[in-house]
Amino acid sequence: MKNLKKTIYATVAEDEGVNYREIAEMMSEIGFKMNHSSARNYVLRVMRKFADAITDEWDLDVSETKKDKIVKSPQFQQAICDILQSLENKHH
Repeated sequence: MKNLKKTIYATVAEDEGVNYREIAEMMSEIGFKMNHSSARNYVLRVMRKFADAITDEWDLDVSETKKDKIVKSPQFQQAICDILQSLENKHH
């Protein structure tokens, strides 16, 4: 029997979140042809920039492998989303 890796994906909020396929469809509708794997790659690249900035700012020694794992974590993605939403709310 094979071990199957179970992958968990983050959403913005249970009632408001969208998955990578929905993101790709929305982007394609507005003229940026995209598939779900490209949407995932864009999200992960942005999350990686946040992780790099955080580890640099706090002078943390985190391996690239560990950072990759953190970036894919739904908890990290949700925390970044919460921070961005909080900042947006303060500006409105």
